Amino acid sequence: MFFGVASFLLIIAISLRITFGRYLNHLPEEKRQICLENFKSYLRWIAGWKFSFLKLSRWDRAIDYFIKWGKKNYSGWTVWLFYLMSLCYLYLALSGMFFAWFVPRGLFGFPLLLHVAAGALFAITLTVILFLKARYYLPERLKASSGLSSGPGFWCPLLKKSLPRTYIQAVAFWLFALTGFLLAASTLGSMLPYFNYPAQLFFFHIHRWSALVSVLSAILGLEAMIVE
Repeated sequence: MFFGVASFLLIIAISLRITFGRYLNHLPEEKRQICLENFKSYLRWIAGWKFSFLKLSRWDRAIDYFIKWGKKNYSGWTVWLFYLMSLCYLYLALSGMFFAWFVPRGLFGFPLLLHVAAGALFAITLTVILFLKARYYLPERLKASSGLSSGPGFWCPLLKKSLPRTYIQAVAFWLFALTGFLLAASTLGSMLPYFNYPAQLFFFHIHRWSALVSVLSAILGLEAMIVE
């Protein structure tokens, strides 16, 4: 129960923070601050969307944009690894969160078997992606590219300045990689016959909370890396 409520609130919170940050980036720099007036304007801005996100044309455009982004950033056959990883992760996130929120029993049956299979494919493709892309998010690369990042930075109301987009991308990338490792390790730990019930319960909780952090980092990465 606690995990379901906490995960739902955190996903809503980071989504609101990202959209609020996008709204602030459209304002003059002197007006970028957290205040009641800006929050009311932000709510009117959100309300103006209405239910446009339910239109199939919007989803078609989003999928086309995602496919083009993959082809632009992954050459040759590696783009198919990226697409496969994305599809596996989409199922893992949706199935895991759906059962955590709406099914008290948790994940079971055929969805669980498919979850395990998708998890194995996700672990393999994520490992290859790390070998291909990890060097771009090392500290020396970040310093060199911090002034060349495309798109607006991430406005931080506390610091009253925009944080470089490349740094946010690196945080999202390494969090996603770390939680991916924890997800794979906790799954293997719970499946091996060498651990008692308390240890397997510990692995279960590690898996759930790692999955939540992974989803949060994926949302942040989607905003920082892909969406312009």
